[in-house]
Amino acid sequence: MSAPIYHIRDIALHARDVTLRLPFRFGDTEVRAAQEAYLRVTVEGPEGVQKGTAAQLMVPRWFDKRPALDNDATVAELKATLGSVARLAPGRSGTVARLGGELRASVRDDLPPDTPGLAAGFGPALLEAALIDAACRGADLPFVAAARADIFGLVEAAPDWLGADAMQAALADLHTPDRMMIRHTVGYGVPLTAADVTDRPTDGQPVALQDVIGAWGVRAFKIKLKGDPEADIAWLERVAAILAPLGPGLKISLDANEQYAPESFADFTARLTAAPALAGLRADLLFVEQPFPRELSLVAAHPVSADVPIVIDEADDAPDALYRALALGWSGSSVKSCKGVLRAVQNFALARRRAAEGRPIILTSEDLTCQPGLSWQQDTLMAAAIGATHSERNGHYFAGGMQGASDAEKAAFLSRHGDIYRDGPAGPQLRITDGRVAIGSLDCTGFGAAVQPDLASTPELEF
Repeated sequence: MSAPIYHIRDIALHARDVTLRLPFRFGDTEVRAAQEAYLRVTVEGPEGVQKGTAAQLMVPRWFDKRPALDNDATVAELKATLGSVARLAPGRSGTVARLGGELRASVRDDLPPDTPGLAAGFGPALLEAALIDAACRGADLPFVAAARADIFGLVEAAPDWLGADAMQAALADLHTPDRMMIRHTVGYGVPLTAADVTDRPTDGQPVALQDVIGAWGVRAFKIKLKGDPEADIAWLERVAAILAPLGPGLKISLDANEQYAPESFADFTARLTAAPALAGLRADLLFVEQPFPRELSLVAAHPVSADVPIVIDEADDAPDALYRALALGWSGSSVKSCKGVLRAVQNFALARRRAAEGRPIILTSEDLTCQPGLSWQQDTLMAAAIGATHSERNGHYFAGGMQGASDAEKAAFLSRHGDIYRDGPAGPQLRITDGRVAIGSLDCTGFGAAVQPDLASTPELEF
């Protein structure tokens, strides 16, 4: 049976201001405020007219790290991708997968040719998630059930290097949501103990790593590096001293955010192996994320080799990026809804096929910016569906509270997704117990939310 065809009638773009409770750093960039973009699509499909919505935080200098651009310029670039989607999408028809693929190509052509692929994909990824939401609502199905029924058209859109049979088998193997372990991000140089905290918010939420562990029972951590072997080893030794009382069996990842050259990374891994104080951390280490610049990561003349598993993140800027990365020696990839929900499902199909061949790979859920509410729920559901049991979830720590949402919207999310949230002094907070969040309520009609955001009270996106 062919997947349903949808005709895009309209695109509406909105934005909510988000003030961070703690400064957030990407390399040499500090962020204290951002905007969360909302895209609502109106489509006509087999069940009539439907609306679908998706949201993502517009974070500076991650999608595009070119040094000539400041924070504002990189956010303007993300807004430009949304503007292109709003102009180019209405009037088009196709399956969700075909529409998503076509719009990626059209938006790419509509932007300046030097726009990085990761940035160019922001608007199309948001549209794709909103189309998924509309299709699920039209079919009166939750995301996983809709994907298993292939109402998004993934089987017919499967690339040659994957194959329709592998995609069909993977769709049948998607997981319904249950619980998600929170992997807490430890930014480079952040406070590790209460004595290190110099600027404490008044919201009662933890700041120092030691306090986060005590308050939320976290046992999974993502530790940021800075690209200097000596400094990074010293930093890891400080963090390891805080984690040591938790004992073995932690889940630990490291993230270099493109800051290492291959030679210096080899120096880092050698030091990591030799450091006695890091034996426990090393035993619990799952992988290192994106050590090398994206421009070097998928170059055929430069296959990678490392003493630890390494996965791409910023280099995952095209639908076939993981397939190409594996051929060059990478161990896997991150999945993020800001890069594409259907890409995550496609990568799951590739991972599943590789596992059956005795060549397992790593698919890891990473995103520390997703805000509680629609964005957090859709991204977490995507991760759970492909079998992730732990996920980097830090948007609630840096900001949270569903900022910009009306009181009615906050109350609705608290009511319909009470397993995920509890009420707090600054708005809904994640209900983290023993380092995990129950997410069974994400298995609802639509894409991860029983509540549609109140965009009537949300300002339109300004370009």
